[in-house]
Amino acid sequence: MLVSELAQVVFSVPASAAEAVGNLLTEEGGGVEQRDSDVNPALPAKVVELVVWLQQRDVERRVQQVEKLLASLKEMGTVQDPWSWRSTQVDPKSWLEAYKRYFKVNRIGRTFVIKPSWESFTPGPSDLLIEMDPGMAFGTGLHASTRLVMHVLERVARTGPAPQTVLDLGCGTGILSLAAARLWSGCRITAVDNDEQATQVCRENVQRNGLESRIHVELRSGAKVDGRYHLVLANLSAETLSELQPRLHKNSEPYGRLILSGLLSEQARAISRLFCKGLVFEPEFSEELDGWQALLLRSRD
Repeated sequence: MLVSELAQVVFSVPASAAEAVGNLLTEEGGGVEQRDSDVNPALPAKVVELVVWLQQRDVERRVQQVEKLLASLKEMGTVQDPWSWRSTQVDPKSWLEAYKRYFKVNRIGRTFVIKPSWESFTPGPSDLLIEMDPGMAFGTGLHASTRLVMHVLERVARTGPAPQTVLDLGCGTGILSLAAARLWSGCRITAVDNDEQATQVCRENVQRNGLESRIHVELRSGAKVDGRYHLVLANLSAETLSELQPRLHKNSEPYGRLILSGLLSEQARAISRLFCKGLVFEPEFSEELDGWQALLLRSRD
């Protein structure tokens, strides 16, 4: 598990935005602690504090993401009061204890079970067990956007055909690569991320699950990924997906499938139009969960 210089970051947001911001932050630091006026009487009644533990180098990035989300909510007509944040350095030992409090065994979809290494669990005959420690990388499976991809993966497994090759773009901890490997024993998977720490955590989780022979992990920009795949997974932001649309088309086999996630529900329609423009892709399925949406598209050529 990779832990270096850590910060405890406290976001003070309007209560009406707490759920959306909490969803955004869920996968950082193993959990989000929520404090309201019942927990902290000093807080105003309509203010909620969301506490996360981040790598020092990631604080600015996450603050910018929260700022963009709140701006998007405001454009939707949600009235937002001023928000703020503060950051303090923390002892990694304190973070590890908080981390273990939040990350427990989780069932996702019909078959997936996500188990951290410190928890005990006996899987049933139909369970697909994934053992992983997310460290400070993205992707515990707790966030709605990740759950949605796993739901769609199960749908693809039910409807067929089984993909022979899979690309997991922005793999983070590797949870989606591991899920694909559990569903399809014959497929080969390429997991790509442009963050060195994420790829190291991903490799550790691949080894933990004994899948080194089937999942190849690469440190690379998504814009520089070559090859064509029967199934492409892209759980990224709407902005990043828009930028990568030409590349994702080139990475898709003819009549291959593409799963897009990381989209707020109000962003999904525009992204679908962008990818389906000129009949490059055609929509096949979509699913919404907690204000987030995933799209399943099929390549036309």
